[in-house]
Amino acid sequence: MKMKMIEYMKKNKQTFYTYGGMLLILVALIMVAVLTQDGTPYNKIAIDLGFAQIAWYAIFILTGITMGAYLAYLEFKKVGWHTDLLFDALLWAVPLSIVGSRAYYVIFDPSPSYQSFMDVINISNGGLSIHGAVITALIFIIIFTKRKKMNFWLLADILAIGFLVGQIAGRWGNFMNAEAYGPIIESQFILNILPAFIKDQMFIAGAFHHPTFLYEAIWNFIGLIILLIIRRKRILKVGDLFALYLIWYGFGRGAIIEPLRTGGDPLDALRMFGLPTNVILSLGLFMVGGIAIILLKRHYIKDQPYYVDLFVENQIEEIKDENNSI
Repeated sequence: MKMKMIEYMKKNKQTFYTYGGMLLILVALIMVAVLTQDGTPYNKIAIDLGFAQIAWYAIFILTGITMGAYLAYLEFKKVGWHTDLLFDALLWAVPLSIVGSRAYYVIFDPSPSYQSFMDVINISNGGLSIHGAVITALIFIIIFTKRKKMNFWLLADILAIGFLVGQIAGRWGNFMNAEAYGPIIESQFILNILPAFIKDQMFIAGAFHHPTFLYEAIWNFIGLIILLIIRRKRILKVGDLFALYLIWYGFGRGAIIEPLRTGGDPLDALRMFGLPTNVILSLGLFMVGGIAIILLKRHYIKDQPYYVDLFVENQIEEIKDENNSI
C-alpha cells in the first residue's frame, strides 16, 4: 500500500510538472508579446525579417500545436503505441488542419476581399476557424487509423486534450490581433478585475469591450482540468473523453461565447436561420455530435475498454500485484 501511494504521488508530480511547465511557457510568451510593445493596440507582427513577417497569431497557434503534440506523445507511450505513428500522423494532420481551418474561414467569410492566392493563404491577421480544423482532423484520423489498424476512438481521446490545449494558446493570438471581442463592458466590476494589459487591448472604437477570447480560454482551461482528472478514473470508456470534449467545447462556444461576440471577426456577422452560423455549428457539430457519440457507443459500440485499462504501466502494476500475491 505504501509503495502504491509513493508511485501515485510520483505520477501526479510528473503531471503537475508537465502541465505547470506548459502554463508557465504560455504565460512567459504572453509577457514577451506584451512587454516588448510600445503601447496599445499591440503590433500584430512579432518578427519582421524584411522579406517575410511572422505574426504573433501564428506563434501562439504553433505553440498550442506543439504543446498538444507533446502531450499526445506522452499518452502514446502510456498506452503502448509506437511514437513514430504519432509523428507520421502529425506530419499530415497539422498542415491539413491549418488548410482546412483557413478554407472554412474563406468559404464562409461574409465579406470576402481576396484579390490573389496570397490573400487567401494570408493568416497574419487571423482568419482560422476551429470548426474547419476539427472537421479536417477528424476526417484525417478516420483514414489514418483505418490504414494503420489503430483504434480510432482511442486516438480521438488522446487528441481531444491536445485540441483544448491548442485552443487555449490560440485564443491569445486573437488577443494580439484585437479580435473576437464582445460588446461594450457596462459592468464596473468587470472593468476592475480585468488586467490592465487586456483591458487596454480591448479598448476599441472609444470603449472597453468584453474580452471573449479570454472567456473562451478560461472555459477551455476549466474543461481541460476536468477531463485530465476524470480520464485517470475508471469511469470513461474509450471514445467518451472525445465525446465529452465535443459537448464541453460545443456548449461553451455555442451557448456562452458566440452570443457575446460582436466584432473583430468576419465570421461573427454570418447568419444562418437568423442565428450566428458559429452558434449553430458549435451547438450542432460539437455538442450534439458529442451527445450522439455517447448514445451510439452505449447501444452499438459496447465493447470499448475503459480508458485507464489501456495504460501499459497499469498492466505492469497488475502483473506485479498478481506475482506478489502468489
